[in-house]
Amino acid sequence: MAATSDNRSELMFLGKECQHPACHLHDFLPFTCPACKDTFCQPHFLPSQHQCTAPLPPSMVDRIAPQCPLCNEVVPTSAGGPNEAVERHIMGGTCIGLEGGEARRKAELKRRKEKGEVCFRRGCTKVLVVPMKCESCKHLFCPTHRHASSHTCSATASPSGSAGGSRTGTPQPPSTSSNAKGANNSTMSRLLSKPSATSSSSAQQPKPQTSTPSPAVPIAAQLDARAAAAAAALKRAGQDAKAPFVKSKVEKRANAEANSQLQALKVRHDKGLLTKAEEVR
Repeated sequence: MAATSDNRSELMFLGKECQHPACHLHDFLPFTCPACKDTFCQPHFLPSQHQCTAPLPPSMVDRIAPQCPLCNEVVPTSAGGPNEAVERHIMGGTCIGLEGGEARRKAELKRRKEKGEVCFRRGCTKVLVVPMKCESCKHLFCPTHRHASSHTCSATASPSGSAGGSRTGTPQPPSTSSNAKGANNSTMSRLLSKPSATSSSSAQQPKPQTSTPSPAVPIAAQLDARAAAAAAALKRAGQDAKAPFVKSKVEKRANAEANSQLQALKVRHDKGLLTKAEEVR
């Protein structure tokens, strides 16, 4: 027990004892009364909590936030009093009620931003108590605007600008992908133009190709045009209007549907699934 009391007495030099007559708590983080300057614990440090008889300081008795009579702006007070704060505000030239005061205020704010006293983000006027430096643009910001996405960082916008400058500068040679695409387009145009020549080779000899390339016409459009021409010729001759050697799209579709139905009936017949109506059909 003696050893324990000795250990406690060695730590008594830390902190101070509360001066309240009913407390006497040894507080390691004491508070000072603003009136009598005595030390107290947290529950007793206010003048109203320990029956303090000392007069209060003027800052606590009449603490008023003064208002500028010219611009109606609340001026922060200092130790000198509200009158000195308003006078300093007007004589400083930053009062917007005076001529040129707004321009001088903007210039002063810009100077403080560049000096690192105010957040560098546009529109923010927070005084930097704990400044935070952006690693991209190297400016100081408040904790709210410390990220690059929160203050439109100039370093993140510069690569896009440089890329735009490179696009408007020296023209770059065409890439291999564009060359390959052009080659594929020319190959497709040649393939589309070949079937028309091969279809007419059975009736007549192929004509030598000229230097001027013929436009690529869809095969379906050519067949429809030929079918219409053949049908018109047969009508003029008094024969059936259906062309025996050229089928229209409707005929091709009907034949395909009939073949599909026959194939389905054949499969059902092999499996023994035909109904009486299908057998008669």
